[in-house]
Amino acid sequence: MKIIHLSCVAPPQTGGTGRVAFEIVQRLVDRGEEATLIAPELKSKLETPDASFIKRLPAFPRWGNAAALTDLKPHLNEADVIHLHYPFYGTAEQVAEFCLWHKKPLVMTFHMDSKASFPLGMVFDLYRIFAQPAILRACKKIVTSSFDYTNQSSLASFKVSHPDRFIELPFGVDHAQFHPGEGDRAHFGIPADAQVIGFTGVMDHAHRFKGVTELLNAVSKMDSRIHLLLVGDGDQRRVYASQANDLGLTDRCHFAGRVSQDDLALAYRSMDVFAFPSTNGAEAFGLVAAEAFACGIPVVASNLPGVRTVVKDGVTGTLVPPKDISALRTALTSLLEHTDQRRTYGIAAAADARERYHWDRHVDRLMRTYEEVKS
Repeated sequence: MKIIHLSCVAPPQTGGTGRVAFEIVQRLVDRGEEATLIAPELKSKLETPDASFIKRLPAFPRWGNAAALTDLKPHLNEADVIHLHYPFYGTAEQVAEFCLWHKKPLVMTFHMDSKASFPLGMVFDLYRIFAQPAILRACKKIVTSSFDYTNQSSLASFKVSHPDRFIELPFGVDHAQFHPGEGDRAHFGIPADAQVIGFTGVMDHAHRFKGVTELLNAVSKMDSRIHLLLVGDGDQRRVYASQANDLGLTDRCHFAGRVSQDDLALAYRSMDVFAFPSTNGAEAFGLVAAEAFACGIPVVASNLPGVRTVVKDGVTGTLVPPKDISALRTALTSLLEHTDQRRTYGIAAAADARERYHWDRHVDRLMRTYEEVKS
C-alpha cells in the first residue's frame, strides 16, 4: 500500500506534530509499506541527511509553519491513502480539494486547535469558520489523541454530527528508548545532590503556550537547592534565559538546548519531577509527559482537556489550574518534599506508560483504518 503522510514540520525540526508523523511513517516503512512523509523544504541545510522516507517540497507562500506545498499533486496521485496531520495551513485546503475531486481516501490526525492573541487569533477563528468545514468533510476518518480534547475543540460539533468518522487513538512512546534507569546530572551541569524539576518543549514564539515563563516564576520562589533542567530550543530560548537571569535563577537553571534521543531519555532520568505547565488549549495531549512517565518520572501538569487524560491526578502526577503559578509551585514543592509519594507516582507512571502508550498499537489501528477507507 502506498501511503502519503503530510506534516507542516518533520524532524530534525522540533514539535510534536512532526515527531508523531515521523514515528508513524518510520514504523510503516519497517512493516514493508511504501510510506512517505512529505513536509516543506527547510530554510537551512541539514547537518545530517533526512531519513530516506522523508520528501521535502518547495513551499510558497510560507509563514511560520503555514506553507502551501508546490509540486504536490503528482505525489497525491500515486497514493492509495493520504494521511494529513492537521493543522497544516496552506496545504490542508489543497489536499482536501484534491481528495474530494479525485475520490482519494483522506485520513486526518487532528493534533490541536491553534491559539494566539489578537489579531492572529482572529485569523485562526475565521479559518475555522470558513475553511475548516470543507477540510473535515473531505476526511473519511479523523484520528484524535483523546475525545476529551476533541469534545472541547473546534471539531466538537462535527464530531456530534459525524461520530462514525472519529477514532480515539493516543500517541505512543518508544519504550526501547524511554524506560526507567540511571540519570546523569553531571552531563547537564547539575550538582549530584540537587533536586531537579524538568521541562521539555519547543521554545519558539508559536509555542509560548508551553508555560516556560510561568515555570520560571514558580521555581524562582522555591528552595535554592532546586534546579531546573530545560530541554529544547527556539527563538524564545534567549528570552527565557534572560527571564531566568532577572529572577536570580542563572546558577540553577540549565538550558540543554536540542538534544539527541539518547540524551533526551538521559535528561528525563535525571529529573525528580517533570513540569508540563501549558497555558491553553493549543496543548492537546502531552507526548513529552508520556515519555517522562515511561522513564518513571511523575508529572505536574496543567488541568487541560486532553492533558488530563494523560496525567492521572493523584496517581501518576498532579494537575493544577493553568497559569496558576502559586498552585504550580505548591504541587512541585510537595512532590519534591515527599520522596515516598514521588516514588509511588513514578512507579505508577511507568506502568501506565507501558499499558497505554505504544506506537505499534497505534500503527496497527491505523493500518486497519487505511484498509477500511480504501475499500
